[in-house]
Amino acid sequence: MPKPENGSVSARRPKIAFVGTGGAARGIAHLGVLRACEELGIAPEIFVGASAGAVVAATYGQGIPLDVLLDGYRLPWKRRHRGPRFHLSTFMGAPALRDLLSPGYLASGVFSLDKLERYLRSHLPENDFRRVKNQIFVTAVDIDRGQRVLFGRGYDAETPLSQAVAASCCVPGLFRPYPIRGTYHLDGEVVRTLSADVAVAAGADVVIISNIYRPADASSDPRSVARRGPLKVINQTLNIVLTEKERRGVDLYSMANPGVRFIDIAPDIGMFGYLNRFAARSLVMRGYRSALRALARAKAQGVFDLNRMESASHLN
Repeated sequence: MPKPENGSVSARRPKIAFVGTGGAARGIAHLGVLRACEELGIAPEIFVGASAGAVVAATYGQGIPLDVLLDGYRLPWKRRHRGPRFHLSTFMGAPALRDLLSPGYLASGVFSLDKLERYLRSHLPENDFRRVKNQIFVTAVDIDRGQRVLFGRGYDAETPLSQAVAASCCVPGLFRPYPIRGTYHLDGEVVRTLSADVAVAAGADVVIISNIYRPADASSDPRSVARRGPLKVINQTLNIVLTEKERRGVDLYSMANPGVRFIDIAPDIGMFGYLNRFAARSLVMRGYRSALRALARAKAQGVFDLNRMESASHLN
């Protein structure tokens, strides 16, 4: 093993993965988590995502700077960059009247993801999983088989990245199931909320999980969630269910892979809804602050130094 001139053993850098959950418009908080990673010198090489997490994996995972991604959420006169605008609102194609009148259209979904696919196809640096420098994996669900589908090197790498992301973003009822070679797909989290196992299989030593489903803590608020209307109740219920699934997944992965470190970051998103497009700044800051605390603590514990972690495991 190489040693520096002072004779001490050089730190071994771990292979780091970023796993992003869905969350629709709330998913911009992932960018805050990645901002904290950058500030602490933590550079993921593996990106796994579903739905909003898949958009982040496909864009940031290919080296599109955070400031460019965030620029799409700024007011037009405050934008700092010219070029493609990566904003979720630009991806939601409204249905044509003739489509709304077609038999069975509303039964499968109101919106189309074709606009998202075209936009990514035009603006991603690379649209072929096999030609991307970092390892990028996207999850979706085969609606007819009820099984998880994995896109990326080692799985289905032939499907263009833009199509894989579109399939992964297909929220049931909101979007029409996305077809790829005759198979229809839904949101990647319908079957499994967390796909950290994909990161482990790709060789990750440290897995950073960005979970956007943390339920709001309204216990100290005199106004209960139950009194804030049906949409707030539905949002809170979804967050409770999905966070519990995510926690169980992390526990199972940790037990099955004792040599891998999992850092579970769950920003306090509050009561922001899944379709709230006007809270970008607050969501990014919440993701950033939560991640900065968790990652700084992990770094102080030596999680990102393989030599230190291996020494600790030998002592145990």
